[in-house]
Amino acid sequence: MRTMRNRTLVALTVGAALALALSGKAEDKPASVAGWVSDEACGAAHTKPGKEECVRKCLRGGASVGHPEWKAQRMVFVADPDGQIWIVENPEALKGYEGGHVSISGQIDRKAKTVRVAEAKAIKEDETPK
Repeated sequence: MRTMRNRTLVALTVGAALALALSGKAEDKPASVAGWVSDEACGAAHTKPGKEECVRKCLRGGASVGHPEWKAQRMVFVADPDGQIWIVENPEALKGYEGGHVSISGQIDRKAKTVRVAEAKAIKEDETPK
């Protein structure tokens, strides 16, 4: 009887440890990736130079340009080269990079499709990875 309890206890302990290990998400590991800062409405349509002002307008909403029906959009990050789109959880970290091509590092949650930016750096077009 005592052996049965010990086995059960060991099995429960191993199961709990395994569940804990599997619950740690690989997506939560810091990552670095290049891509474009855009808005949720336009997404990947703004992944070329020259779209900065359009992205800024979409992020602000249309009231400032005479169209109050245009709602302010959330900031997104469009990853190179696959075009995955992640909602930026802390858009203040990318202020000044709207519509720009940047390299970021931060916490990417691929399942939730979000990114928390820790650091950003503009990419000059002659630095673009081929």
